[in-house]
Amino acid sequence: SYKTQTLTAILHQIRWFAGYQIRNAAAIGGNICTASPISDLNPVLLAVNAILTLESADGGERKLPIREFFIRYRIVDLREGEVLKSIFVPFTRENEYCHAYKQARRRDDDIAIVTT
Repeated sequence: SYKTQTLTAILHQIRWFAGYQIRNAAAIGGNICTASPISDLNPVLLAVNAILTLESADGGERKLPIREFFIRYRIVDLREGEVLKSIFVPFTRENEYCHAYKQARRRDDDIAIVTT
């Protein structure tokens, strides 16, 4: 179905996410919050306009488009006492396409040269 193209692209990237040990202990939220420029998932989430929900220690909540979350190299709009609570990934609309590719010397446990 056209609606799940984004989810399929994310699943494809997760297959090559880090090495076996990291992949089974890490979390997608940590990958997003480190704002690494070599992330395999962040470019896909940016391309599909994902929305992040951040929650503060006092129970306050704010929703932020992922484009606004990334400020610059390894700097994000995460305030003191906040955690990433959820990631909303919208369905792909009709006549909209989403595919993800990782270009690297090897597939597993390698830094991407280009992720599109």
